[in-house]
Amino acid sequence: MVLFKEESLSSYMAGIRKFPMLDADEEFELVSQWKQKGNRKALHKIISSHLRLVLKIASGYSGYGLSKADLVAEGNVGMMHALQHFDPTIGYRFSTYAVWWIKAKIQEFIYNSWSVVKPSTSKSHRKLFFGLRKLKHLLGLETVTEKNAGIVAEKMHVSEKDVLTLETRLTHRDFSANTAVGNNERSSWQDFLADSAESQEVKLFEKQEIEYRKKVLHDALNTLSKKEYDVVCSCRLRTPPKTLREIGREMNMSGERVRQIDRDAFLKIQKYVKNVEWNTAKSYPKLASFFVNISISC
Repeated sequence: MVLFKEESLSSYMAGIRKFPMLDADEEFELVSQWKQKGNRKALHKIISSHLRLVLKIASGYSGYGLSKADLVAEGNVGMMHALQHFDPTIGYRFSTYAVWWIKAKIQEFIYNSWSVVKPSTSKSHRKLFFGLRKLKHLLGLETVTEKNAGIVAEKMHVSEKDVLTLETRLTHRDFSANTAVGNNERSSWQDFLADSAESQEVKLFEKQEIEYRKKVLHDALNTLSKKEYDVVCSCRLRTPPKTLREIGREMNMSGERVRQIDRDAFLKIQKYVKNVEWNTAKSYPKLASFFVNISISC
């Protein structure tokens, strides 16, 4: 058996032309020797004489952007599978039988290597994947759009959504973010990716603002009486907050009285906040609503 060890594809192509083609009788005899006696010399001649067939089939899939050497290697594997299942007594030549196996192996490799995203395993999607380019050529379409997707979908017996999705996959290949931009090896695509995270300056500002809000809140709470402080903490600052009835039961007063104390205390806090230096308040425009956004333990 000839393995693909040549230094380049061109030298490989030149090397396989040296192997002679087999006539029907010679092929039958060699396959029979391999199947019945395990004759490795016979195996070598069979495989060698069909390497050109694999190369021809692999060349037909060169438009998918994958290495031709890889396609040839996969095709050779497919040919070996075909030989294992081939029966020389059926009356067909090995090449006729092997074509399906070679194509199947190459298509499987292309389909699984095309994208880092796992493709669908359904037969209809695989058929669409390999038939779309050919059908576009026959219909004279450069690209598939929403206007002509219906025609393609009808011909391929799939949905328009599947056609448009696959067209996007075929026209937009995956590539590494480390890929160099143009001929500049020092610059890669990842250098141009925008960072969606907030800048360190914004994070620092927000941290300082939160700390300032907490300080103002604590100062405002210190202006309350102990009863007002307890009511406000129970109504607004505990998680989960207690009901007016529960607080009243704990503090030996009615729920309505608790509501009045909470209202008066909240007005005191609002007044304190409004009396904070205006220059500082302008720097923190969200200060007026801080009370409902901050939760502290009392």
